[in-house]
Amino acid sequence: MGVSRILITVDRNACVSADERLVECRRQLLADWDGSPSPGRDATAHLAAFARTCGIPVEVLWPQGAARTTATGTSDER
Repeated sequence: MGVSRILITVDRNACVSADERLVECRRQLLADWDGSPSPGRDATAHLAAFARTCGIPVEVLWPQGAARTTATGTSDER
């Protein structure tokens, strides 16, 4: 018996719109975010900026000295 894979095409605009709708319904946004700029609409930076334009306070949760690692194992300390 083999393993079946189901591929689902996701509409990016629908996902971003859903994220924005969730943000609009909140009193505060807690963002696990390294503070890096957004490469596009579907990133934490976009949602943080969107929340701020809606007057929703954003609290960034990123410990001092924390670092992301790349697939090669190198760190990207912020």
